[in-house]
Amino acid sequence: METGAYPTRSPLWVAPLPLQEDGTRRINSVLIANRGEIACRVIATCRKLQIKSIAIYADEDAVSRHVSEADEAINLGSMDNTEGNPFLNIQLLVDIALNAGADAIHPGYGYLSENSRFADAVRAAGMIFIGPSSSAINTLGDKREAKEYLGQHEPSVPLIPGFTGSSSGIQLEDLQVQAERIGLPVMIKASAGGGGKGLRIVRDMSALESEFNRAQSEAQRSFGLSDCIMEKYIEAGKHVEVQIMGDSHGKVISLWERDCSVQRRHQKVVEESPCAWLNQSQREAMCAEAVKIGELLKYEGAGTVEFILDVATGNFYFLEVNARLQVEHPITEECTGLDLVSLQLFVASGGSLESVPHLQTIPQNGHAIECRLCAEDPQRDFAPQHGLVRVWAPSTIESRENVRFETAIESGARVSIYFDSMIAKIVVWAPTRSMAIQRMARILADTVCMGVSTNQHFLQACLLHEGFRRVDYTTSFIPTNLESLLKSPTSVNGQIPMDLYSIIPSLFLRKLRDEHKSRSTFRNVRLGFRNQRFDKINTPCDVVTRFDAVKGTTVDARVSRLLFSSKATSNEFIVETAPIPSADVDSEEDANGAAVVTKAYNALSASLRAETLPNSETFSIKIHSFQTRRLDFGNGSGCEMGRIEVTIGRNKILGFVATGNHISNESDTGDFTRIFCHFPAIGTPLEYHCYSVLSYYESQRVAIAGGPASTGSINAPMPCKVLQVLKKAGDEVKTGEIVMIIESMKMEITIAASKDGKFESNVKEGEAVNEGVRLCSFN
Repeated sequence: METGAYPTRSPLWVAPLPLQEDGTRRINSVLIANRGEIACRVIATCRKLQIKSIAIYADEDAVSRHVSEADEAINLGSMDNTEGNPFLNIQLLVDIALNAGADAIHPGYGYLSENSRFADAVRAAGMIFIGPSSSAINTLGDKREAKEYLGQHEPSVPLIPGFTGSSSGIQLEDLQVQAERIGLPVMIKASAGGGGKGLRIVRDMSALESEFNRAQSEAQRSFGLSDCIMEKYIEAGKHVEVQIMGDSHGKVISLWERDCSVQRRHQKVVEESPCAWLNQSQREAMCAEAVKIGELLKYEGAGTVEFILDVATGNFYFLEVNARLQVEHPITEECTGLDLVSLQLFVASGGSLESVPHLQTIPQNGHAIECRLCAEDPQRDFAPQHGLVRVWAPSTIESRENVRFETAIESGARVSIYFDSMIAKIVVWAPTRSMAIQRMARILADTVCMGVSTNQHFLQACLLHEGFRRVDYTTSFIPTNLESLLKSPTSVNGQIPMDLYSIIPSLFLRKLRDEHKSRSTFRNVRLGFRNQRFDKINTPCDVVTRFDAVKGTTVDARVSRLLFSSKATSNEFIVETAPIPSADVDSEEDANGAAVVTKAYNALSASLRAETLPNSETFSIKIHSFQTRRLDFGNGSGCEMGRIEVTIGRNKILGFVATGNHISNESDTGDFTRIFCHFPAIGTPLEYHCYSVLSYYESQRVAIAGGPASTGSINAPMPCKVLQVLKKAGDEVKTGEIVMIIESMKMEITIAASKDGKFESNVKEGEAVNEGVRLCSFN
């Protein structure tokens, strides 16, 4: 419940569309030339203005929410067709819009949003392009053109030292000379687009050419243009940007600034508004500079002027203009109270900003923070992840009045290798910065996203780090503090012992199976019944391990057994839990793998027949709440998910749980069952494996028989496409030498030799491969 510290706030103000002389509106239907959460965001405002929304989607994105939420949705075919990415096919999108009767096209962000040829094609077809003029896009949306134009027409704008090349971009022969002139480190980045795509930092001349090629290739596939520029890389500075809005009558206004300095791989992950480091005079000076740039070009629509701020001197330098709506626009909306998408539609319809009373004085109230929840593994250099989102459940602990979840996913959705890794944007508002930080950390911890690895805990670590609390943090915040930010959630959670959490998967699974059996022929048989009741090994018993993403293996194997249940329907139990006892190895002859596993199994069996397990603890357990439901994902796949609230000893634990697949009503022997658990007290999902005693030791026997993995081969770390194979079969390579380039989720990843040897590979350029497929080997 909100208190007096959180004042009641009005919904975002939506600008009404202006009427033409005949009383009609220019825009009655909009095709959104994008996908995912930004498409959902545009659809939401269209609905408020009673504008028909037309979505487009690829085969791989058919279950996205933007498809179901739009008034109409049109299929583009596959992302992997011979004609390339359909979201970059200008003629295809224009033809679809015309056939659908669209009055206007909203480009979203990314893809063709800053492509002047697309803007021209839309307007030439008689439709409205919801964005700036093509001349403004060419001049300011293109980083090379922007720097050259401002240098000639507004020399007072401070620019970062760099090299933009000729009209056809930077040539290879210019690279080294210009890099030496500028001085390392340098940044090579796509002239068009943004979002960290087509961006490389070079600190060593030997890597200059290869990184330039990677940047060009990534830019071409992301934005349809390979042009790149080179700039001096400022190691420690703030990335501060100003939101502007312009109309067709020459008016440009500032909607204040955002601090976007928390970045990994040069992509923003945490943004906030306002920038707490700036004083009011600095803020107004930066915003005035942004408006001056917009007025110079007679800018129309939403745009963002980005600056690098030197916190040592207070000086700021022009970086670039994003001639589109930004991913992080919601934090500006929260502080100003204005719906920016409605303002885009307003000015695209010919509206005058000067005539709107709400825009005469732009407020900047409170503090807003946005976190980008991404499918990635921070422990593996933020490598993009893919797979099934088994459970998506946004937090409900705070009023939705001050919290926004912008996403296109639902439980059962798949994160595809063809799209960006961002799952959701979480946005909060509070009266002060410290309150906003605490609120965001709580909401992140309480939000459930199970089934695919994410940066959920990493985001919380960023928010709660003392370096972020200081307002002078810079773009080096993550690299400087990476070790502490990557600490395992299990190592920083000191409130409740981790051993207690491992009881939950076993308890959930047994309770779930018991409920299933209550609907079967054996519904009157109590939980954990065994026919040989005097043999203690037949007491209900599980072995539970936790999968450690850092180590890439299961850890903390523990055995839990149910000792007593007062009656069949009771929710009170006594559970004994202990670490798996080790086997005593008497001789080298006994030390072989199979013998060790056999002795360990016998040791545990003997312990189970004894009164107590070695090093065990016994807890009373009471289940306060147990709710489950079955989720079906199609093609026979699905899972059981639920919410469980228990007291173990004196510790009350809330958990959200999901199985890896639908469970069987049969015996609990056989292979392990994957159980995903999200405990808000920890703040990120954990993966557990539940075994019967027999199946656990059988899995150990199989693992030992398989032997250690060879380091002489490299498997695909994720589903990907092979872009380049740089070596031929039989070529001698050295450890660390780049042999292959793959692409996943719009990011290029280099594959380096893991050892000296002769290169061998069976994959071909352009081939799509699944995770785990062998890419190459070194013999």
